[in-house]
Amino acid sequence: MEQKAQHEQPKDHAVIILHGLCGSALEMGSIPKSLRKSGYNVVDLVIQNYSASAVDLTESPNWLDWCAIVENEILHLKEKFKTVSICGLSMGATLALAVASRGNDIVGIVALSPILRYDGWSIPWYQQLIRIPYFLGYRSWSYKESDPFGIKNFEMRRRVANSLKKEGVAEVGAAAIPARHLDAAQKMMAHVRQSLAEVKTNLLVIHSIDDETASPKNPELIIKEVNSEIRKIIWLGDCYHIITVDNEREIVTNETVRFIKKNIEFHCEDLSYKDLVNKSPLRDRRQ
Repeated sequence: MEQKAQHEQPKDHAVIILHGLCGSALEMGSIPKSLRKSGYNVVDLVIQNYSASAVDLTESPNWLDWCAIVENEILHLKEKFKTVSICGLSMGATLALAVASRGNDIVGIVALSPILRYDGWSIPWYQQLIRIPYFLGYRSWSYKESDPFGIKNFEMRRRVANSLKKEGVAEVGAAAIPARHLDAAQKMMAHVRQSLAEVKTNLLVIHSIDDETASPKNPELIIKEVNSEIRKIIWLGDCYHIITVDNEREIVTNETVRFIKKNIEFHCEDLSYKDLVNKSPLRDRRQ
């Protein structure tokens, strides 16, 4: 009975939600609702100079500041909850890996469409050249989102296009990403590429083989280089980059919730075993 009661206390666990660069919680689809329905405390983290509602066009953000905000939230949550997990989408997944590479106390990461390089099929060959104006001091321009907006589903894509036009933000994020924020993201991606071996947190990656923003090379490198005890990848075949709201969104939501639940159970059982071993050392019968 005690064991059953222990598993019926999911409120002992918190999940931090990290949306994409200059985006909002809209991007995460039904994941936050499903996690809350499962009993977890969910934090839709708003990050200064990262989230759409907190962007300052006059400032050049530092990706280390983004990490610091997430790390402070982890410390705050650890005062109230036994374990903390992170679920990130797009650059939010990259940010989660950056935080994990710095040795923070999280038990699991769900990385949805992680980006280490902008190398998907819709990225033009001259993508890297657009950084030249930035380095020359022209930093007030923005990269505008365009069709297909990371979505394969035609009806959803049409709805997103209308939302971006009217409100400037939709399920795919903001209508445009400032050059200063793109530069900070590029620096964070470079750090993560070099620091994957430092990631030891249990990890689930979900990625589309037809991702127009980040090619399959991104998750393949992540799975190959991280030192996570548990690492798993799920490939999707009927969506683009924003997998949380596209054709296979139900699979993404279900697999995310399932992984977080199983990973928490694994962590708790591991802690119970270690506690039992420490409290019941074997005696030397020769004495």
